[in-house]
Amino acid sequence: MICSPDMRALSWAKNLIVSAARKPRLIVFGPFQGITMELSLRHQSQIYLGLFEREVHGWLERLSRGIQTAIDIGADQGEYTLFFLMRTNATRVLAFEPSPESRPLLQENLKLNSLVDSNRLEISTAMVGDSDGARKVRLDSLASSVQLPCFIKMDVDGAEAEILKGAATLNGLGGVRWLIETHSRTLESQCIEQLKAAGFETRIIHNAWWRVFIPEQRPIEHNRWLAAWKT
Repeated sequence: MICSPDMRALSWAKNLIVSAARKPRLIVFGPFQGITMELSLRHQSQIYLGLFEREVHGWLERLSRGIQTAIDIGADQGEYTLFFLMRTNATRVLAFEPSPESRPLLQENLKLNSLVDSNRLEISTAMVGDSDGARKVRLDSLASSVQLPCFIKMDVDGAEAEILKGAATLNGLGGVRWLIETHSRTLESQCIEQLKAAGFETRIIHNAWWRVFIPEQRPIEHNRWLAAWKT
């Protein structure tokens, strides 16, 4: 989302007033409420206040209901991984995060919630895609071990269609649900096409009208979400 001059001025004023220091903070609202994360209020106040990706909160709670497996592709600092571990009864949570910059923060946030040694959690540094290799893996290579229902959250900044291509077998099963952050209209259309071909219902989740006043400072113009499920 592109910010107006007024929004940039407000951001500048906030940066003068609010400390950039990171420290453990308890998230106060939304589905992540009660989860502790290492946060900077200058840069991550929306996570702290429950406004981060507020548009998907209802879908997150709906699609994760009753799941046995959760897969977090692009776990980053771990807010969704923590949600799966602390707010669902999933017996297996797989978190994929290849970025060496994000992994220490993921580990720290797991530690803050006493989950770093959880026997429900598996963390992988592999990149999820459409082939298997030394540092790549297809979701289909995990399909035989996935217990259903299975909820997959994906935020990978450009590899969405490639990952879906590598999940054709998994997507042929009943009980698979997706929440995908899309980063271009072309990728969004490709994802919808692949998901509908596999029998999914899909719904585009648009940015809320109030993002004009409380933007998430995304670096690209197109950024929204796609929910997919089977009836």
